[in-house]
Amino acid sequence: MSDEEEATLNIGALSVATGVPVETIRTWERRYGFPQSSRNDAGHRIYELAAIEHLRLITSILDQGYRPSQLAGCSCEELEALLVKSTGGDQHRAFSEDCGVWLQCWSEAVSDLDRQRFERQLRAEYGQMSALNFLDHRLSPFLTELGHEWAAGNFGVVHEHFASECIRDFLAALWRPLSATARGATVILTTFSGEEHCLGLHMASLAVSMAERRVVFLGTNMPVDEIVSAVAKTGAATVALSISTNVDEERARSCLTQLRESLGSSVEILVGGGGAPDEAPGTAVIPSLKGLYDYLAGDQA
Repeated sequence: MSDEEEATLNIGALSVATGVPVETIRTWERRYGFPQSSRNDAGHRIYELAAIEHLRLITSILDQGYRPSQLAGCSCEELEALLVKSTGGDQHRAFSEDCGVWLQCWSEAVSDLDRQRFERQLRAEYGQMSALNFLDHRLSPFLTELGHEWAAGNFGVVHEHFASECIRDFLAALWRPLSATARGATVILTTFSGEEHCLGLHMASLAVSMAERRVVFLGTNMPVDEIVSAVAKTGAATVALSISTNVDEERARSCLTQLRESLGSSVEILVGGGGAPDEAPGTAVIPSLKGLYDYLAGDQA
């Protein structure tokens, strides 16, 4: 498969990545010329990865009252300028930390165990900002709030599990098609034995796939020797580990040391999360999801 073929999405993957239904994409392309597609050897529509950001900008502007016909032929730069103008010049309004309406709406949907409403709210917020801003300014604060509500007795285990399942499915639907078309080296994502929290892994997977790296998602609770075996089988260049605050720091450091010794120097180890040690020999500590993206994207530049 050529690099050109690998760097494209089919219409289903584009729909999943943007939240725009397949039929809507077809209609917009036929009537207004966006997004632009080509055809593969089988005659199916294929789209460049840049179509994701283009469609997300379009949906954001449509939410401001514009019609699709008004956006025909607009570049991403023109769309960004139009979005700034339509929001009164404040392009950061959508993810202002002072605006808590979205947080209240998400919490109410979780309280009611209303998956359809919650997923609709996730898609709406995701469509208003970049993927990394969505992770930093929406999901991360919400997960913190979820923990506070649980500690205060306002949410039970059922609410925590419900929200986690919805968010996990939402994130997986975003990063999997991007990973499938990525041209970069393989990254294994996992946690050490005893670590059961998977949302950090899915958030990291979105950042990794956005950097055009292929994701091998091992999930949680993985023994060191199994991680080493997975590296050997996949030829992964990088292992990225999520470590939550529930993991003892000395145990995490011991596992990282064991993994480093087992892998040798040819495979890089990245670690992030609230429980990540400040320093670990032979390991790069990544403090944020944007930092993870920048690290991997810059490595391929």
